[in-house]
Amino acid sequence: MTTESNTVTTRAVASRSSDMARNELQYPTRRTEGETRLRAYEIYVEHGRTDGHDVEDWLQAENELAEDSCE
Repeated sequence: MTTESNTVTTRAVASRSSDMARNELQYPTRRTEGETRLRAYEIYVEHGRTDGHDVEDWLQAENELAEDSCE
């Protein structure tokens, strides 16, 4: 994937994240999904914005948030 494609993908994810944040203010019942989405994006960034691991990133985010809520 080219740098230009990565930039477009990053912008799309960031845009979806900001849309999700606005929706959370309107619909607080979606908070858990929003937190998962944000953490999954953070994991994606931490791993060097490597495409193709979205499901693993999402599952890791769910697991981390579940562990945090149990503490």
